[in-house]
Amino acid sequence: MRKQLCTTVLLLCGLGSANLSSPCGDKFLSVSRGTRLQQAPRGRQESILIYANSASDVPAALARVSVDNTLRGAGYRPKAVSAAAEFERELSQAKWDLVVVGLADAEAVSKRNEKVGILPVVLKTASADLKRAQKQYPVVLTKPTTSDGLVRIIYESLSSWSRILKTAKTG
Repeated sequence: MRKQLCTTVLLLCGLGSANLSSPCGDKFLSVSRGTRLQQAPRGRQESILIYANSASDVPAALARVSVDNTLRGAGYRPKAVSAAAEFERELSQAKWDLVVVGLADAEAVSKRNEKVGILPVVLKTASADLKRAQKQYPVVLTKPTTSDGLVRIIYESLSSWSRILKTAKTG
């Protein structure tokens, strides 16, 4: 009798701890916290200004991406503007960690504010202008991107600019 009771308890404990979830993602669910894959990374608080001027290459490069949702999901604070007056106001009033602009606007922003990171977008330009931009800026967006590609290039650009600014402070 005692042996049968021990066997029953062990069997019930074994069944209770068995992983019976299917291999298609259900194992990531947690009753109290939801899906871990949907939580934004903590610690990122960089603010990004995107100037989607219709005369620049920015709208074409970001056409396939829901920019606001993608960057907010990655933990960034983006703001997209399309009017020149609004861009000037935002650039002068707020502190931005990165500004995403076309090549012509990138040169104007870099002359105006040396402490902001710039990610120029260059899709349709002469190869000489592209080479000059790649020498001047650490990261250049050169082709239309996807959501993952946008997050990756934003991260790359912010990392490069932070290294440059740290070097400038110490040197």
